[in-house]
Amino acid sequence: MGRGVFIIGTDTDVGKTFVSAGITYMLRKNEYKACYFKPIQSGGTIPIDVKFVKDVCHIEESYELMNSYCFKEGVSPHLASKIENITIKKEKILDTYKELIKKYDYVVVEGAGGIIVPLIENEYYIYDLVKDLKLPCVIVARAGVGTINHTVLTYEFAKSKGIDVKGIIINEYSGGFYEEDNVNILKNITKLKVISKISKLENLNKNTIKNEYEKNINIDNILDLF
Repeated sequence: MGRGVFIIGTDTDVGKTFVSAGITYMLRKNEYKACYFKPIQSGGTIPIDVKFVKDVCHIEESYELMNSYCFKEGVSPHLASKIENITIKKEKILDTYKELIKKYDYVVVEGAGGIIVPLIENEYYIYDLVKDLKLPCVIVARAGVGTINHTVLTYEFAKSKGIDVKGIIINEYSGGFYEEDNVNILKNITKLKVISKISKLENLNKNTIKNEYEKNINIDNILDLF
């Protein structure tokens, strides 16, 4: 039976998919059977996050097993499902995850937006899904201004819900003195490990992306997440 980790973000568009792809890529590069799972995708006719990870990591798994729900509207899942008149059933997500961990050693699960995003209005949120999946989490955070507040609030909320947070991954890191200060402040406040600092890339071709993963994501640190 495989194991999983849940990737949560401090905000939407913080780089959860890019980081999830990196974790999955490094596992597969080191010859572990690893897959990516995006339970709910909003904003497209196909799950574009899944497509990105499939392409970068050369995963041949079906879209159906890597994504439970895909909505056209780029809005919160609870609203997207209402617009399309599709009921989100948590059991479908949980059952799909169970299938994946039967097939793979490691499964990287990516949330939608931040930790308090509603999946079912007034009933079920990202943090509920994390708890039902019984998974540890990694927080993906920006490097720049505002990240201290966003990251600490995300961590403290997760902790208040009994969620095990394994560490922080800083995305779009450019090496500025204020960014490094942000990293140090985050470590001091949360006492969490900063697992990786992933650079801000201008060129997003596959080779550049893979080189970045290989340079800045340590496989031993990744294995410690599960």
